Amino acid sequence: MKTVTKKIYLIIFILLFNTNSFAEELYLRCIPIVTDVIEGELKKYNMLHHRILYAKFKNEYDLERSDEPERVFTKYKLYSANEKGKKKTKSTTTDSYYSERSGNRIFKFKDDYESKSFRSFSVTTITYDGANWVISGNQDMAQVKKDELKRTKFSWNGPCLELTKKQFKKGMTNEDFFNLVTSYVSKQ
Repeated sequence: MKTVTKKIYLIIFILLFNTNSFAEELYLRCIPIVTDVIEGELKKYNMLHHRILYAKFKNEYDLERSDEPERVFTKYKLYSANEKGKKKTKSTTTDSYYSERSGNRIFKFKDDYESKSFRSFSVTTITYDGANWVISGNQDMAQVKKDELKRTKFSWNGPCLELTKKQFKKGMTNEDFFNLVTSYVSKQ
């Protein structure tokens, strides 16, 4: 009887240990579409490079806040995808933020860069309302070309879909992904 009890306690301990060290990976692909052009040559409804997010989380206790574990954002990579859906460039961000409350999840990425002839500030937000993922953002750039100042300032938003790890690694053309998103949205 003692060995059965020990085994049960061992199983409970393992389950508790696994719950505390829970790690989750999230793969998202988003289609940002220009919604508002304040300055520059972009046109409303232009589709920007798709954004691909890889994020890793773990559960962590902070007894100053709660007796319950909270999901903590431990690692991320944000990419722009080329037309073939391959991860083209890893976005650099100067500040990142993650929040999760009542089933809603919010990622916020800020990027700020300045040099003598170029200035850029962008904010990208990816939100989950319990049912759908959405990307939104703003871009403000100024660049000196041939002694002339060129400004670009616009906003965007669009739908996102979760990917499997295999889809994330393999990639998917923008057209195939767009068709996948439209078929998913039409089923909603």
